[in-house]
Amino acid sequence: MAYRWRSGELTLPVTMAAILTVSGCGVFGGPWAVSSEGASSARPRPSATSAEASLAKEGWFGPTDPLHARVEMRGVERLAGRSVLRFTVTSLVDEARHTGNAFGTAAGDFGSYRIPLIDPVGGKVYHPLTDQVGTLGSKPGYYQPGVRYETVVYYPPIPADVRTVTAITAGTAGEFTGVPVVDGTGSGGPLSPAAAPGSTPAPGTTVSWPVREPAGQIASSVQDLYGITEGTEKTTTASGGDETVGLRTDVLFAFDSDRLTARARAVLDDVAKETREKADPGKPPILIEGHTDGKGSHAYNMDLSLRRAEAVRKEVQARLGGAYRYRATGKGETEPVAREGGADDEEARAKNRRVEISYRIRQRTGGTTDLKAASEADPGAASGAAESHAGEPTAGGGRPAPFHADDGETVASRTYTRQPSGQRLRIDVKPFYRDGAYLVAVFDIVNLGPGDLGAGTGYGGDIAYIGGWYTGFSVVDPASRTVYRAVRMGPDDPRGPDDYVDPGWATFNVKPDTGNRGFFYAPAPPDVTSVTFDAGPFGRIDHVPVR
Repeated sequence: MAYRWRSGELTLPVTMAAILTVSGCGVFGGPWAVSSEGASSARPRPSATSAEASLAKEGWFGPTDPLHARVEMRGVERLAGRSVLRFTVTSLVDEARHTGNAFGTAAGDFGSYRIPLIDPVGGKVYHPLTDQVGTLGSKPGYYQPGVRYETVVYYPPIPADVRTVTAITAGTAGEFTGVPVVDGTGSGGPLSPAAAPGSTPAPGTTVSWPVREPAGQIASSVQDLYGITEGTEKTTTASGGDETVGLRTDVLFAFDSDRLTARARAVLDDVAKETREKADPGKPPILIEGHTDGKGSHAYNMDLSLRRAEAVRKEVQARLGGAYRYRATGKGETEPVAREGGADDEEARAKNRRVEISYRIRQRTGGTTDLKAASEADPGAASGAAESHAGEPTAGGGRPAPFHADDGETVASRTYTRQPSGQRLRIDVKPFYRDGAYLVAVFDIVNLGPGDLGAGTGYGGDIAYIGGWYTGFSVVDPASRTVYRAVRMGPDDPRGPDDYVDPGWATFNVKPDTGNRGFFYAPAPPDVTSVTFDAGPFGRIDHVPVR
């Protein structure tokens, strides 16, 4: 991961995702907007429209001057060439409010609903379709008190085997799990009449925002989710498509040396075994990159990192054989993952001294491993791989979480004082829960005063993973001591901060004696009923239950 440092309190995470650009007609095959006469109640709706299946939460949405509102997710419809998320927003404020980007997380995308949809089983994130103006879908205006506004946002097609998704909102309501995905027959426009221009809808009525026509080309983005785990000897960053194993060179080599230690050979035995099980020989190469810390000259660091990468390449190739192709490179000190020179300088330098082994993962078809590719790499491994992975989804499985509006009782609380302001904060930890292959860490952070919080206050920590609002927090398996970090959306972007599965902001309410609900997704540790929560400045909290 290339290092980016957040300076100051407010940094807006901007994802430069790889996008597929297509024409509007090619994606949609028909008009966007639907007149009120054409939007009859006969159009099929997602199954979660009954009162007993209501997916509704109240919360505060948007930074600095948040909107207090009730949001109800109606569901996602698959239509020709696209998917559409339907939900309603009811303002609980007693005056008309225009909320800017209350539901957006991207700089400059004001007046839009930038809500990622997470497939927690398949390990994918579906971003809203965008054009040169912003997010495609409803165009909000002033929220009138008590009026229920029906809203739509457009997305790339969601596969037929995805039955539910999790919608991530930029507010204290956070994640909406268990949003149903169904086949639809409508055009994707509003289901309720639009408010008449210049009129003021009465409280208790339901109206639709107008749907904006696309401007120019349309960008579509579907990304893998990347789980990050840290052990004493290696850090693994994995998605359903690729994996990178980072080995600390302090384990592999003596100081200033490219000769592997006796301990390194046992470590590389394990790495080679895992690589054989996962790497796709049809998608070469296996890439081995050497990295150093910032000490020493650039020329020396480049040479040392290359020599160390070559030493690891030879050992891995000796174990895996000629079924794979390999490439070794040296990066020197150019791509640190931790900030050097701070209070944790030695720890940061140790993290930066590493050799990374990256490869594309063999894709599973129909719930089983690609046996042809497996047998070419290792005939003996193919049958075992088929048995061990049969029926598993690509991202590692688990059931998607049902919707729940109640976080449960507080299981632990901690306080800390920010310096130099003297401002005190309290974290109230809720039970964590599983959503597919991931663990969802949930908590409230309360401002005890004195003074307001900065609107950009986050808890990103000092080491790596820049771009998330809670990446200074992590989940620890108490048995193995493996650290599970925040889940990233898409591959690491060397040009700027990355996006993570969190609310997109950390602070919505800023006044003393107010709180902000927070959450983040981490890979789910296997077979645990409780975990240790490393809450950064609040300290470590043991025995957090996993429900």
